[in-house]
Amino acid sequence: MKNILYSLLIILSTALAAMIAVPAPAGKHGLLQVFLCGIIAGMSFVALKLNVKNARINSYKRELEKESIAADENSSRVKVLEQKIEVLEKALENALKNNY
Repeated sequence: MKNILYSLLIILSTALAAMIAVPAPAGKHGLLQVFLCGIIAGMSFVALKLNVKNARINSYKRELEKESIAADENSSRVKVLEQKIEVLEKALENALKNNY
């Protein structure tokens, strides 16, 4: 949806730039066209820059989430292995006590 809005802004700024290319009567109306085209072109440029920035931020967030999940998964694996070792140590102790 956002990409469509940004594309629409670009199209509008292009249309307004075309209006400038067409000779307009001298005076306030010609300056108004130039001013509006400049503002719309600036808005579309900023919107595109924000879109790129937000895409980079979102990809960085996904990367951090993946790293966090991997770290949690490794931590839980270590805990499970530690518990298994404890159980095996206790079983070994009990087996040694029962045999001797």
